[in-house]
Amino acid sequence: MSAGIREQTDTRSPRDWASLTPVLGLVAILIIALFLAPSFFQPANLGNLSRQAAILAIVAAGQTLVLLVRGIDLSVGAVMTLSMVIVARVSEGNDDQLVGAIGAALLLGLIVGVLNAVLVVGRRVPPFVATLATAVLIVGFQTAWTQGVPGGGIPSALAELGSSRVLGIPAPTYIALIVIGIVAIILKFTILGRWLYSAGGNPEAARMSGVPVAWVTAGAYIACSLLAVFAGLLLGGYAGYVDAYLGVGYDLDSIAAAVIGGTSFAGGAGGVGRSLLGAVVIASALNMIVLTGADEWLQLVVKGAIILVAVAVQTTRWSRPRRGG
Repeated sequence: MSAGIREQTDTRSPRDWASLTPVLGLVAILIIALFLAPSFFQPANLGNLSRQAAILAIVAAGQTLVLLVRGIDLSVGAVMTLSMVIVARVSEGNDDQLVGAIGAALLLGLIVGVLNAVLVVGRRVPPFVATLATAVLIVGFQTAWTQGVPGGGIPSALAELGSSRVLGIPAPTYIALIVIGIVAIILKFTILGRWLYSAGGNPEAARMSGVPVAWVTAGAYIACSLLAVFAGLLLGGYAGYVDAYLGVGYDLDSIAAAVIGGTSFAGGAGGVGRSLLGAVVIASALNMIVLTGADEWLQLVVKGAIILVAVAVQTTRWSRPRRGG
C-alpha cells in the first residue's frame, strides 16, 4: 500500500512541477523587474511587450508543431526577415499592392516548408542540419537580391495593424490568440492533431496504425514556415521598417518558448497553449534585460539558462515512470 502511494507520488510530482515551470519563471521575472527595472510595468512598455510576445508566440506555435514530430526548424528567423523584404519590395510601401505582396511572402513560406520537408522526410537529413542549411540559403539569396539594402517600404495598412490597439490591447495580441486558438483546436479535436502526436510519440507504431507519418511531418514543416511568414509580416508592421536583422534570434527564441511550455524534444508531447506562456516568459526576460541597460551578451546567457532549466525539468518529467497514460 505504502509502496503504491510512493510510486504514485513520484509519478505525479515531476509532472506537477513541470507544468508550473513557466508560471514560476514568469513570477520570478516580475519580482526581479520590480527591483531592477521598475519601468517594466509602465503601460507603454507593457504594450510593447505584448506585441513582442504575440509575434514570438506565433513563431513558437509553428515550432511546436515541428517539435511534436521530433523535428526542429532553425530557418524561421530567416523566413521572417525575407518575408518582410518581399512585402516591402513588391508593394513599394503601397497599400494597393499589399495583397499581392503578402501572397508572394506566403509562397516563400510554402517553398521553404516544402524544401525542409524534402530534406528531412525525403532525404532523411537531420532536422538541425537541414533547416540550418535552408536558413543559410535564404540569407544568401536575400543578400544577393538586395545587396544589403532591403529597399521598398512597409505599407501603411500593415504598419497600422502592427501598431494599433483595440480596447487598449495591441492588435497583434488578438491575432496571436486567434492563431494559437486555431492550432490548439486542430491539435486537440481533429484527426490531424492525433496524427501529429502519434507520429512524434512512436513513429513506427503510428505507421503500423495507418498514420501517414511522412506527410504529417512534412505538413508540420510547411505550417511552421507559413506561420513564420505571418509573424514576419506582423514584425515588419510593428517595427515600421525592414531590416536584414529583424528576424535574427527568433529561431532559438521560438524553440525556447516551446520547450519552456513543456513541448518535448523527444516528440509526441506538448501543445501550443503552453508555448504561448513560454513566449511571454522569454519576451518578458529579454525585455527586462534591455530595460536594465545590460549588455546584449547577457540576453544570450539568460536565454540559454532558461532553456537549460526547461530541458532539465523536462528530463525529470519524462524519465519517471508513467502510468495510465
